[in-house]
Amino acid sequence: MNNDTKRSSLIDKLYRKELIEDNPFVDVAAYLFLEDIADKQGAAGMNTYLMSLAVSLAKSMPMEEYKTWDEFLEAVRKSESIITTFESVFTLTDNCIVTTICPFSRGWLEYTQRIGEFNPIHTEVAEYYNATVKPGAVDTGCVIHQTFRNAAVERIKVGGKPVKYAQIAAILADGRKKVVPEEWLPPLLEKAGITRTQLNMIMRNNACIWVLYQER
Repeated sequence: MNNDTKRSSLIDKLYRKELIEDNPFVDVAAYLFLEDIADKQGAAGMNTYLMSLAVSLAKSMPMEEYKTWDEFLEAVRKSESIITTFESVFTLTDNCIVTTICPFSRGWLEYTQRIGEFNPIHTEVAEYYNATVKPGAVDTGCVIHQTFRNAAVERIKVGGKPVKYAQIAAILADGRKKVVPEEWLPPLLEKAGITRTQLNMIMRNNACIWVLYQER
């Protein structure tokens, strides 16, 4: 067996579905790693690190161009666009995107099951982000995810025009949530094409509500 064949065999073993689903080590270790950063740099330093990480990840992915909004939405629904690479979504309208399960929820569940109560630094970092960057985050997972989306749309064009992203609400597995400021809601709901009642209903059983749009 040559080296390439051995390497391929090892990759197959490492990425078997049952191994990924059954081993929580990486999920828990990632959060502990972030807490170690916070111990050394505080909430501000941790926030800077998370945002830099998310932006770098987005910039490492290929540019995308679509002829029409419908073509782009199809890629979004199938998680074939970089904007939904890491999450399962459905499109409530042509502009309102709903994330059904937060991609960070598994890590949170594994952490709380094995370590115990979630370290408050994860909330403190989100509060720092909300106060200094943009309100919309509940914990560190939100900071990573929302920063990634914001950077990812800069790599997408539809009909030759850039795509814009805006956060509306985030809901964690334990029920905690963060909705954008009240004065922001009317224009965002209009862009999303939904009512406040619809927003409240969506928030009951989903993880994140956000908007993709283009300037007219």
